[in-house]
Amino acid sequence: MAKYGLNQVTLIGNLGKDPELRYLDQGIAATSLWLACTESYRDRNGNNADRTEWISVNLWRSQAEIAAKYCRKGSTVCIEGRLTSRSWETPQGETRRVTEVEGRRIILLDSAPARPNELNTPVQQSYSQAATQAAAQSPSDSDEKQDDGLPF
Repeated sequence: MAKYGLNQVTLIGNLGKDPELRYLDQGIAATSLWLACTESYRDRNGNNADRTEWISVNLWRSQAEIAAKYCRKGSTVCIEGRLTSRSWETPQGETRRVTEVEGRRIILLDSAPARPNELNTPVQQSYSQAATQAAAQSPSDSDEKQDDGLPF
């Protein structure tokens, strides 16, 4: 029998609804996401088909705040985390159990807008501001190159 195990999950999919940020009594940020992971395959008859799995993901602290600030329904994200299970008892006395993903990291996979007039969401505005700041900080081709010992 194995002495150690590995509980690691990496998922790429689209959000099924907008993230809803909430704060616990201790001030810890939390959000739950519904992630749709769609797999394409060929059925017995050779036709293309899709199978979608809906996965519940819980994010905490800064990762929860990032998801709430930058993600919307339909956003494409990568979630890295681990599987967790919890159980509870219903008022009728039945025990229920659910397996979820506890996300440790969210990676935003949506691209920045192509044109400035498409800036109509907070995510796109943040991308544009970051690009403008990066362009202002990067040296132009006419600036003197410093000898930093690198061959390029």
